[in-house]
Amino acid sequence: MSIQRKTLRRDLISAVRRAADDFPQLVGRPLISAWSQALDPTSLPVIGIAVPTELREAVAQDSDGQEFRAIVVVKIACPGDDSSKGEDTLDDAAEALIGPIEDALMTDTRDVALISSAIDISDSGSPRVGTLTLTFGASTTRARNIP
Repeated sequence: MSIQRKTLRRDLISAVRRAADDFPQLVGRPLISAWSQALDPTSLPVIGIAVPTELREAVAQDSDGQEFRAIVVVKIACPGDDSSKGEDTLDDAAEALIGPIEDALMTDTRDVALISSAIDISDSGSPRVGTLTLTFGASTTRARNIP
């Protein structure tokens, strides 16, 4: 929809790659679309990204405010027992990713902050799949071309 969303997606890919290099379980792991559904458990861990939402609202006669949602999804294989090891690993991944991603996405014209963090561990399968979903909000303004 906009060049700003494409730019945010490109910057998000770069930020996630750099941040993942500082978390041992994610070093060198593939970066895929967050929309990918059928993942072979042997391919885990993986990181998915998406920038699915762009909202616009007039903030002045000649400019629009833009709000984006940028999503980072980390999927890992979890032990089959009921220990909290999978959740702990995902919490550690969140700690390693959030700050560096926010810092890398922030620009003079773009404000970025984590909006939500969610963890889900599948209740079946071998191995069970743990999913961390980080949702960031990014806001900016852009000039409108009014005839």
